[in-house]
Amino acid sequence: MSNRERFRDSEYLRRVLMRLYVKGADSWRTDPEADELLRFAIDRFADLARKHGLDPDDGGSAAFEAMRNPSVIFGDDPWGIIVHAVKTTLAAWEFADQALCSVETARRGGLTGCTPERFSDREKEVWEYDPAFATCDERNEDDETSGPSIREQAEMLALLFAEHGWSVDSTATAVEVILRRLADAGTRPAAYEMLRRDKRWRAITDMPSASWTGLLRLLLGTPNDWAGVTDKGRGIMLRLALGETIDDLANDETLAKGIRLVKPGKQWRRTS
Repeated sequence: MSNRERFRDSEYLRRVLMRLYVKGADSWRTDPEADELLRFAIDRFADLARKHGLDPDDGGSAAFEAMRNPSVIFGDDPWGIIVHAVKTTLAAWEFADQALCSVETARRGGLTGCTPERFSDREKEVWEYDPAFATCDERNEDDETSGPSIREQAEMLALLFAEHGWSVDSTATAVEVILRRLADAGTRPAAYEMLRRDKRWRAITDMPSASWTGLLRLLLGTPNDWAGVTDKGRGIMLRLALGETIDDLANDETLAKGIRLVKPGKQWRRTS
């Protein structure tokens, strides 16, 4: 089976995109499969692009935009997410061209059903009565994002684990998977149980079973104290949420012992 045909498989696509994501933006120019994947995407979405009155290459551009989003990698069906994203993007591009508005406005759907109209077509200047043209210097602070992104949190925590023998890259990927699933699950116990049973993510992150389970316990905690490490069941994420810092965790020798206890490559021995 050629690589082009393998791209049809969502799990194979996930592995390719995971590799490109971990290596960084330059990987799309240097990875041997990146160019072939983009050509495959152009061919796949060419007809859809033409349906919206766009160039076939626009379908590939929309797919490229979608494939760089982490939600595709960490979603249940990468191709399903990409197809939905491409349809939405192409429809927005078509509508933006027709309505003479920005693509972001078209995405929000605020002008659905509207047609462009020149200011000169009205007797009264539009800015004199339309509230959309009002100006305000006030800013809504609640709309501003604050704090590190999930990827940045994962990288910071990976450095904490790296101090005790863990690989930075693979740990950052594993931690990011856990944090994103935590956001989806809503609660730490639900995320723990879901990820503990999901062998797919452990295989993708190439982490031994004992290390994967240990990482879940360290980050999410357990109902009861685990090996004297999780501080009466509290995991790293809860401790951070309660106000502790990365420096506080780095100085916790009990936590350090737990991190070393489950690091990949450690020789495991069953104890009673």
